[in-house]
Amino acid sequence: MSNTPEQQQIDHWLNNARYQIERTWRLNREGFHEKHGVSLQCVHTAVAGDHASLARAKFLNGDPIAEVRAEFANAARHILKSFRMAYDETDPNYQGSAADLSCVAETIAIRGFNHALMAADFSLAAELAGWFRDRPDGVKKVVEVNRYAHALKGVLLDDLRSAQELLAAQFDAYAAKPSKRNDYRKNYFTLSTALSGIADTNEARFNEGLMMQLNFYQGDAQGELKDTDEEFICDYAVALANLGLRRGLEVTAEHPTLPRGLLIQP
Repeated sequence: MSNTPEQQQIDHWLNNARYQIERTWRLNREGFHEKHGVSLQCVHTAVAGDHASLARAKFLNGDPIAEVRAEFANAARHILKSFRMAYDETDPNYQGSAADLSCVAETIAIRGFNHALMAADFSLAAELAGWFRDRPDGVKKVVEVNRYAHALKGVLLDDLRSAQELLAAQFDAYAAKPSKRNDYRKNYFTLSTALSGIADTNEARFNEGLMMQLNFYQGDAQGELKDTDEEFICDYAVALANLGLRRGLEVTAEHPTLPRGLLIQP
């Protein structure tokens, strides 16, 4: 798998991401989203994806890393905004009981954590972690996703004991019924392995988990993500690599979708 897309592809991704960001806010100003029942929270979480796409495209284009990280930070801030609209009574757009709770789900939080870590903005990641919680209506994603999201929150907030307990439960459940397919359970097992290495300061396990995730991700990169900016960059691995580096671990895992140029300096 090459990690060098054609310049024509990169130009398309750059132009499309910028167009989508501009279009989203233009439609919002024109009242389109309100008319069609699209919450402002969902507008923020959707445009976060466009900023992340722009960040990846800018990296692949060879733009300065500061500009790349600024776009990843923009993506994380839009997700943070959705959480603050749901839970922060001081936010000017606080929604209270009218909050769109689908836009504060575990998978949304994980995306935000990834974007902040790829931006190397650890304070932003911790701020988002402070607002993430289980939805007040009791709706949760499957347990593997929920555990991982809360374990990652624990590491970001330096609550390592909580993270370790969640990850231990994750491993026990997976050992009792390991996945025979490349499904979501195996995906979150790989991520949990890397995160466990960070929580326990176990460099070997950390890198083992990174390689497991990178090998798992290759199936997506050559499948549904092929010919997109995500084919060339594994957000999950880059985010966890930066978190591990931040906590003093060395990244020895190597893979085309883990570009060294996106990692912080140890």
